[in-house]
Amino acid sequence: MPLRGVAADRVRPTREDPTVRAASVAIGGPIGDYARAHRWLSPLVVGLIVTTIAMAGAVLQKNPCAQGAWWEGSRTFANLCYTDLAVEYTGGGLAERVPPMTDGDGRWPEADDTAPTAVVSYVAVVTAQVLTGWPDVAEREDRSVVEVSADADVRDEAVAYVAVAAVLLLLAALAATAFLVGTHRLRPWDAMGFAAAPVLVLTGIVGWDLLAVACTCGALWAWSRRRAYLAGALVGLGAAFDLYPAVLLLAFLLSAGRAGRLGTGGRAVGMALVTWVAINVPAYVLAPSGTVAFWESWLDAEPSYGAFWEVFALVDWHVDATLSSQFAVLGYALVLAGVAWIGLTARRRPRVPQLAFLALAGIMLVSKRIDPQDALWLLPLAALARPYWRDLLIWQACEAYYFCAVWWHLGGYTSGGGDGVDELYILAVLIRIGGIAWLMAMVLRDIYYPWYDPVRADGLTDDPAGGDADQAPDALLLR
Repeated sequence: MPLRGVAADRVRPTREDPTVRAASVAIGGPIGDYARAHRWLSPLVVGLIVTTIAMAGAVLQKNPCAQGAWWEGSRTFANLCYTDLAVEYTGGGLAERVPPMTDGDGRWPEADDTAPTAVVSYVAVVTAQVLTGWPDVAEREDRSVVEVSADADVRDEAVAYVAVAAVLLLLAALAATAFLVGTHRLRPWDAMGFAAAPVLVLTGIVGWDLLAVACTCGALWAWSRRRAYLAGALVGLGAAFDLYPAVLLLAFLLSAGRAGRLGTGGRAVGMALVTWVAINVPAYVLAPSGTVAFWESWLDAEPSYGAFWEVFALVDWHVDATLSSQFAVLGYALVLAGVAWIGLTARRRPRVPQLAFLALAGIMLVSKRIDPQDALWLLPLAALARPYWRDLLIWQACEAYYFCAVWWHLGGYTSGGGDGVDELYILAVLIRIGGIAWLMAMVLRDIYYPWYDPVRADGLTDDPAGGDADQAPDALLLR
């Protein structure tokens, strides 16, 4: 008999997505009309398994550096296995167990991590040092920073620290997948766009970014389940890790406002603000300079890797930190205003992931710097905004090309060297920007022509992630 109930209503990617259908030939082809659901291989279980495999691939991708390349200069870049985690352990005071939320004495560089990131990092440090024999940090304080950083025992601890961090990041990735599976209840397989993503393998453990990603996915899940306060709290927590999850608030407000439920969006915004303040105010009281360092490092930073500003290097046009910061803030304002205009004027109310994706992608394009791992920020939003594997893979192919180019550029392996004009690297920057812009164009097309949208193509589905706005009348069109 054909499937009945929820299982029958679920979208089947091997039947709906041409790319997935073609790939399914390797395992027997598209699912049939009379296929029986597996007893325990649910979309959630499969998603968690695939996420674990992807994160294991991320660990293996860093293995050459764990064998010693982290301490041998350009070999790190040659093997494409750089991670901020190893660097922050040997060069940021973690080897001496410097507590988080304490202003430093000038011995080590001022950390520019946000408060929650610093706490999680310290937990990983303590765990790694317990596993490696709990070293005497008092003895290290009597030696120079250079000597401590080059110590063989410290480097072994750094490898253990990265391993502990990888476990924590795996848990964050698993949580993100679980939230995405539950966000679109009749489209749980859309979460595979995150779980099986190539960029998850390449950048999953470059930094602590997956912590904010998990909060973003949790907020989307909570909003889809009509839990505005929980959604706001998770946005606030995510924004405390890294500010970008705050773009969800704009999407919540626009979607709820067009459904005549602006109060729901207001509750989410209020809870997000309360949560963010509750985390950052105590951190500021404990360590004013350490808390402000995160913002100062952004304001004082010159335009850097991945941003369109680097293209100007071809014509020797230097843009300083102040001017680029001003342009970036202006760009942010224009992007958010543009997304608000789209959200309020589109004939059909855009879906929450579409609005959030456009806002975040636009902000990235006008930023002073786009790190390779920043692709993780877009990943869950892209998986829900445009759940079509061809488009996701095209965008990620551009990200993968840039991932290789930036490390080889830093190592001086491409034309121009690490400090000169590197035409191949500039091309990679343009390709990456083009990939993001192209995916934005696809999402915009889906908004203005909903029959192209994989989620709304059936003419019945509205916004599975929209919470109270899902299936609600459009208040703007009713006036």
